[in-house]
Amino acid sequence: MTLALAVEDDDLVVEVPEHPPVRLPLAGPDRVSALLLFGYPGRGRTRYGLAVLDESGLVMMEAPGSRSRRQVEAFARENGLGFELRRFATGEEARVALARRSPGWHVVTWRRPPPALPRLRVPGVRSLRPPMGSPKVWWREQLLYGLMWLVLAYGVAFATLVVLNMTAPSRDVARGMGLLGIAALVLAVVTVIGAAVVVGIGRRRTRRQIADARELQRRGDPHCRLVVVHGRLLLETARRTREIDASRLLLYSAEPGMSGLIVGESLLHLPGRWDPEEVERFAVRNGLELQTRALSREEYLDLTTQVRDAVP
Repeated sequence: MTLALAVEDDDLVVEVPEHPPVRLPLAGPDRVSALLLFGYPGRGRTRYGLAVLDESGLVMMEAPGSRSRRQVEAFARENGLGFELRRFATGEEARVALARRSPGWHVVTWRRPPPALPRLRVPGVRSLRPPMGSPKVWWREQLLYGLMWLVLAYGVAFATLVVLNMTAPSRDVARGMGLLGIAALVLAVVTVIGAAVVVGIGRRRTRRQIADARELQRRGDPHCRLVVVHGRLLLETARRTREIDASRLLLYSAEPGMSGLIVGESLLHLPGRWDPEEVERFAVRNGLELQTRALSREEYLDLTTQVRDAVP
């Protein structure tokens, strides 16, 4: 992620491609105090990033990507800022530290490169066995698998007839091509209807989850939401979806801009804006214990260091 730092009119200006410049104050109560270069172990490689910290060590902005230590340290020294180089032992430790937001926190988002070719998921032994908890979801998956195999079978038959026609023109394959054309029309109709049914069911299910208070969305970026599916509490982020074993929610607010949700007994920290009414409705509907607290800065600092994991 390309990033440029500059100082203009007592502000630290952070310029990121495809994003409006971020201006962070260098004077005042919630001003920039230090620049942090960090790294932590990721999947198969070490991940690096740069964080801007205030006087309490809270994160005002964070941007992933490797950068020159010499250049960042020189910039900090020239502008009277502190500099810190930290190597986190685990990804959880890094996320806990980066989720401790300052009142002047700013989010920086950028367009990710287009993903690689989509993976073709072939049904295996486990997927062909209907689960005990979600038979409707399983039947929809089998419908998609069936459509996939029909399309593949049609492609094989079409390619075979084309090869026969090219290698042996004397053979009469016109009848086969006619039957294949009829099959193509039938398959196209079935595919369109099946896709429409699956998409419609998915959208209706999502709307029903929201109406039934089975989905709780964090306001703004980065994406984060809690979903209850068949009695299981799931956390969904832009990277993955995982199950959370928790029965308690703590909705906290400290100074303006410092709010969030603690899931479980100091299990997971989800900073950001959560609508109190939606949180209460979600907790009541799904049998979760809910506590709402107003914290001082000291309590906020203590609480956000005790969690095991976080989603910055």
